[in-house]
Amino acid sequence: MSKTLSLLLVLLFVTIGHARADPLTEDMTKLNAQWDAAINDPNFDALLPMYAADASLMPPGAAPVSGPTAIRDFFAKRGTSVRNHKLELVEILQMGDYAYVTSRFKASLVKGEETTMLSGSTVKLYEHQSSGEWKVKSHIFVRE
Repeated sequence: MSKTLSLLLVLLFVTIGHARADPLTEDMTKLNAQWDAAINDPNFDALLPMYAADASLMPPGAAPVSGPTAIRDFFAKRGTSVRNHKLELVEILQMGDYAYVTSRFKASLVKGEETTMLSGSTVKLYEHQSSGEWKVKSHIFVRE
């Protein structure tokens, strides 16, 4: 009987642990989907509320940019050449009001008649706001 009770307690604690992790995973999955939509639509202004006022973007092969407007402008300059962007959540590491979120991405790069498949990784540091929202403080991405 005590083995059964012990097993039930372990299952209960595991279930409670997963239930606590789910809201953050859901939040980050939604934020990834919102980011994809902003790039794919394209609606670069939709990126503005996703980034903190002091956010920074560190893109490969380009100078870092700071602030939501500069980040929006960076992606807007790329125009509609990136299509079918899709982020897949890989890992979340929460530390208090901060969360490191690692995702993989796939997209199509269209230049004239030529389409090239892109893939890579992105790491975003999110900060939990007093309003309850998560906003990007730091965004790094690399292509494979």
